[in-house]
Amino acid sequence: MSNYPNMSYCMNENTVNSMNQVLAAMQDEGPMFLLEMSASELHAFKRLFNQCEAFLTLAEELESRYEEFLDDPYKEEEEEEDLT
Repeated sequence: MSNYPNMSYCMNENTVNSMNQVLAAMQDEGPMFLLEMSASELHAFKRLFNQCEAFLTLAEELESRYEEFLDDPYKEEEEEEDLT
């Protein structure tokens, strides 16, 4: 993760702060939020939208796998043994 702007130990906290800034601007500015963007910033906004969708999908999958792990922490080890 050396090519990323945040250290791994604070990436979620920093991203939450950044998202709070974006959400506040969206709420405060309404439609002008999009209308006043440059082409490159609008492109980044669309990429952010897509990344948010991907985040939600992956987060749901991880939460499901995490809950399964909590229910049976040895399940993955057993599945790996079955494959060998």
